[in-house]
Amino acid sequence: MKCFEFEQLAAYVDGVLSQEEIKHVEKHMEFCPSCREVVVALEKEDAFLQEAIQSPVLPSEFDNEVLSKLEPYQAKKKRWNWPNQLLTAASIVLAFGLGASFLSDIQQSDTGNSKTPVVQEEKDALYSIEDEGVLLEVTDVNASPLKIEIFYRLKPEESVLDDFLRKHNVNHLSQVGNDYKRLPPSGKIVDINGQELPQGEVALGSNGWLQNSVVIKPAKLDESPLPDTFQAQIKFDDLFMQEGEWELSIPIDVTEAKLLTKSNSNNIDFMYDDFNAGQIEWELSTNAHRLQFYAQYTQDKKDQLKKIMEARNDEELTPIIIPELSIVNSAGEELLVDGFNLGSHMGESFTFEYYFANRVNGMDVTENLSRSDALTLRLKGFRLEEPENTQFKLSDGMEQSDKNEWTIESVTVEENTTNSKLVSIIGKTTINNLESFIVEISSDKGWVTKEVINTTVSNEGTFIIQTNMPKSITNYQLDITNVTKWFEDEKEIILW
Repeated sequence: MKCFEFEQLAAYVDGVLSQEEIKHVEKHMEFCPSCREVVVALEKEDAFLQEAIQSPVLPSEFDNEVLSKLEPYQAKKKRWNWPNQLLTAASIVLAFGLGASFLSDIQQSDTGNSKTPVVQEEKDALYSIEDEGVLLEVTDVNASPLKIEIFYRLKPEESVLDDFLRKHNVNHLSQVGNDYKRLPPSGKIVDINGQELPQGEVALGSNGWLQNSVVIKPAKLDESPLPDTFQAQIKFDDLFMQEGEWELSIPIDVTEAKLLTKSNSNNIDFMYDDFNAGQIEWELSTNAHRLQFYAQYTQDKKDQLKKIMEARNDEELTPIIIPELSIVNSAGEELLVDGFNLGSHMGESFTFEYYFANRVNGMDVTENLSRSDALTLRLKGFRLEEPENTQFKLSDGMEQSDKNEWTIESVTVEENTTNSKLVSIIGKTTINNLESFIVEISSDKGWVTKEVINTTVSNEGTFIIQTNMPKSITNYQLDITNVTKWFEDEKEIILW
């Protein structure tokens, strides 16, 4: 893709281009980090100049002092090159900015001013392959025994991009999400002899439509550890609605990362009347962390839930215990969650596997926290979602009705519209730690649509359910189908 001249990008920022020219520039910038960074820098310059204009008046001798230090301008006949032009523009802004900061007491060292635009050069490709008018370039490889992440960028020819946007009837690639990758990539890891190594999953990283990555998670096998060096093979068959073959073999070295990888466990127990949890296992590495947690219901609770599920005969209504936790660094910042797997054993016991990236919000996707940074597991508590099987037959104006651990205290009605009424169902429950529940309200009239309502519960166990009903309906059924409980139990465990 041919880049725009500096003056064209400056005109775009100044807003003097036609609508057609604007669309052309914006479409190009979607796949050109260089031009995009120039535009960002120019926009920062405009903002800075606007702020500087509003600054206090400069001393009368300032102009002569600054101008005396500038080199005389010499006209050049050669073609403009935007990186050089940007440097010139940035230098002028820097000189102007130093004068403004002279009065506002924000002048910094000679190494630079924080308001001066800095343009980062596009990273060179480590590996690349082109087919069907689409260039795939690998820019970074971030690997450890827990996660291999291969960052890449895509550069379609202008005709390919134009055709793709036309078929989607949009002007910009960002309007179609990740649809330019209709098929996910295939990926595997192989040793130096080409023998495939055990692995977990292959997935696309969620880094946006311009900065992409392929993630391969090696399987955890104590009896067959991952070799220090091997190859990662990735392959795309479809990009921008073009059927082709983009396949690369990338050498991976995890020698140093293996030395910095640590495994440990903690048999701390969390005991409650209905369930217990414990045995936390973790594995920490340079770019990723894996944490496993176990929980199970007590035998009495298992028997109770089994009866409810048999009565319900609904496979979707199954119990789940989920710990709420985070990993924080020494500054108290939470590490980004990178994945979650839940293993349910007949709805009676559970295995939770959490993946965390070794970075916090605000860091570049290719950066990692230092392994010298202390990490702490913060457990906030447990949230339980369980099926419930309690029904009430209701009618307008009815008084108290009890069933199981639930009480409907009153049903009141007030006019809403000419043909409908607002029904308020006030009740209370004795279930401990209840946070919310789901009800279905239906009528004996088939033409009245069943309504599903998620209702919160106060600390005292009281609740109000409100629904609209036709005025002609006076009898209906309330079915409590699912409850959510919250057990708060804050603890901290040092991981690293």
